[in-house]
Amino acid sequence: MGGAANDPSPVDRLNIDRLRASLQTQAFGRSLRYAPSTSSTNADALAYLQQLTGPATPHGTLILADCQTAGRGRRGRTWHSPAQGNIYLSVIVVPEPGSTRTGPWLSWIPLFSALAVADCLVICTGLAVSVKWPNDLLIGDKKIGGILCEQTTTADRTPAIVIGIGLNVNAAPDSFPEELRAGATTLATEAGRRLDRVTILADLLLRLEQRMDRLFHDGPSGMVDEFTRRCSTLGKTVRVAVEENGIVQGIAESIGPDGCLCLRVTSDASPASPHRLLEIRSAEVIHLRG
Repeated sequence: MGGAANDPSPVDRLNIDRLRASLQTQAFGRSLRYAPSTSSTNADALAYLQQLTGPATPHGTLILADCQTAGRGRRGRTWHSPAQGNIYLSVIVVPEPGSTRTGPWLSWIPLFSALAVADCLVICTGLAVSVKWPNDLLIGDKKIGGILCEQTTTADRTPAIVIGIGLNVNAAPDSFPEELRAGATTLATEAGRRLDRVTILADLLLRLEQRMDRLFHDGPSGMVDEFTRRCSTLGKTVRVAVEENGIVQGIAESIGPDGCLCLRVTSDASPASPHRLLEIRSAEVIHLRG
């Protein structure tokens, strides 16, 4: 939440020309659609895919805004998106025909997207950034960003994925609603200085492109260990709300072969029913203290 930024001006627009000149990607960001304000970059990306005609591929198209009026988070939540120097973007990913077993790897896209963002932020800021399974970005136990991936098709029925990323970069501490302040922070607050969003964006897009290329051509195996090292959920006691099991508590033990969280349940253990292993694929995970 930008606490160290002494000039939290609401007018802090991205320098798009400098961003274009800074790109080192092959595809990501080369086609760029920017608006100072929009309802949701993910909604814009999904609408854009439905409007496309002809053979041109939208792969790597970047939808970028300085403010979202209806930002979207995971599990139907809203993403608070003030116009104070944060990052709100969506990238359209269209796997090449013949990519290695694209279907089975889709569940890894949110996790490896988070890994790419975390690696970028560590390099660009020097801060210790971790991933809370599956794809929240944390500094300590406070959230600085999140990712929302949505699968769709183009107008000609080509499969596509929209990767939406929201990062708290330079926003002022008092720009966040009261209920978010205890659990959220920003890069500027933690680094003690305002940060250059163009530098972060250029590096982020490169790392994201490299991760997606590796995933679709080689599969996830070469990156699973990297995600495991970056994931702060593993080894922690967590509480999870699961539809068929209600609220359960246990130790986050490992990451499964499809990216699921393997939870050693402790809340319902008894001599007659020892700790069971539960595979979590979609749920809200809460890190417990102690």
